[in-house]
Amino acid sequence: MTGVKRGSMDPTALAAIVSALLGGVAGEAGRSAWMSLSTLVRNRFGGDSAAVAAVERGEDAEEITGVLVEEARSDPEFAESLDAWARQAGSIVEQRQQVSNVISGDAHVTGTVIQAGNVFGGIHLGGGPDRR
Repeated sequence: MTGVKRGSMDPTALAAIVSALLGGVAGEAGRSAWMSLSTLVRNRFGGDSAAVAAVERGEDAEEITGVLVEEARSDPEFAESLDAWARQAGSIVEQRQQVSNVISGDAHVTGTVIQAGNVFGGIHLGGGPDRR
């Protein structure tokens, strides 16, 4: 979600936010963020637009993202508002997606334990095959 920076709507980041919210990731805060998106879209386009219909159906993240991005490309004012919404909603989603792994009790670990949240790029562990 940190890919959403002020003034630069990233369609991929927007899709991730929309998908997470549709999936219920952020609970009540996510529902509130979705309602604010619905209000933003309704206030900007009225009740008769593809964007309003897609957001109110709330079923297909790809469709919703596509419609929002298309509207933002043709309407700079909406693009700014959507950008602000995405930064706020992205922050909510990011806070709710923090990973917490616990190894406890009678667990016996005989090797390396790796815990990670979101990984962007590759992961390299250790040296070459000769390393022991």
